[in-house]
Amino acid sequence: MATWPYYTEPTHDRGTFANDANNKARDTSISSAESRLIVDAVDRIFLLEPQKHPLVALLTNVGKVPDGKGWTGSSLMKSSTGNPEFTWWEDYYGGRYAKVSGTVAVGDTTVNVVGAGSSSGAIFTGGDIVKNQRTGENFYVTSITSNALTVTRSLGTTAAAAMADGDGLFIVGNVNEENAGARNVNTTRSSKQSNYTQIFRTTIAVSGTEKAAKLYGGPDLPYLRAKKGTEHALDIERAFWWGEKSTDTSGTQGHARRCTGGVHEFILSNNAYVQNQGGILTAPDFNTFLREGFTYGANTKTLFCGGLILQAINEFARGQIQMRPLEKSYGMQIGTYVTAFGTVNLIHNPLFVEDYAGYAYLLDLDCFKYRYMDGRDTTLRTNIQAPDIDGQVDEYLTECGLQRIQAAKCALLKGVTG
Repeated sequence: MATWPYYTEPTHDRGTFANDANNKARDTSISSAESRLIVDAVDRIFLLEPQKHPLVALLTNVGKVPDGKGWTGSSLMKSSTGNPEFTWWEDYYGGRYAKVSGTVAVGDTTVNVVGAGSSSGAIFTGGDIVKNQRTGENFYVTSITSNALTVTRSLGTTAAAAMADGDGLFIVGNVNEENAGARNVNTTRSSKQSNYTQIFRTTIAVSGTEKAAKLYGGPDLPYLRAKKGTEHALDIERAFWWGEKSTDTSGTQGHARRCTGGVHEFILSNNAYVQNQGGILTAPDFNTFLREGFTYGANTKTLFCGGLILQAINEFARGQIQMRPLEKSYGMQIGTYVTAFGTVNLIHNPLFVEDYAGYAYLLDLDCFKYRYMDGRDTTLRTNIQAPDIDGQVDEYLTECGLQRIQAAKCALLKGVTG
């Protein structure tokens, strides 16, 4: 059985950036210790190793196609914002399902309802025809007071029957008499939602001598730009999964410090479907998850998987998963699993390890967008060192956040064990 970590962490050279001996800028003594003493990165850092940060790669590169040198076209899931708190509005169709609260005798004309939010009676309107799924009876709603419906029983051929606590009630339509006036209005209100952009910074520093030195493997500065570019994208990827929306002014200078909210918080805080497996994932369990996860939204969704979940799916869906060619998959492996509920694009997220190896997020990608502050999308800022420094300091800087809409279209599977 494999154990974590798979590798021994290499030596880190870490320190504060200051003009003193502790700043840990790379110099020729470090290159000598690496036995290296004897490709300039582009600012599109998300394209360096997209399989390591698949959510960010998909959101920033969907709509682009490779031309042999890079990517062309424009992203469909990326847009700028002029405000660090970007907003949107969400609305839903009126509900159609509730449950009986308490018991209702055959002759009763009052039905109390629950199960459709804090004001379950609000989904009903005078004139609605409602079916009790268990008894088959249709009844007619004449008026509503809070969560109590005044009804006319047995509208149709099925006789009235006693209703039990928890019986499912479905609004199947409405009926109106001839020459009647308009029905009462019943609309839902949209709600304002928001998230923040977060400032991500990754610094690179080399001495002037190190920059000029001849090294095995090539010059140090371009190598570090490529390496730190990927690490910068990984920081954003982690925030997009596990960040929590917050803002405060408790920093040393008293300025605003904002964190963008991620997918995990979005699903848990909006009562989206969560399946806590608490054991091995079986085919029936996975079908239950897909059934609930495809209740709302698109017929094609993307499942970002930890290794334990992908391993289980590979076992019970053997021969049913098709792999897409890499050049059509934005530089990453994507498996396609066609089910009766919808098509599932399977992506292994290498960040889902250890405690998250048994996690998977089923996302409708139409719910998400990469938002960046105007003029502050990912940029490699070069030569930002003080004028008297005999070396070079570069920095990757991004101010971006995750737009998240309608969590009910997404789902979380967790607690899967090997």
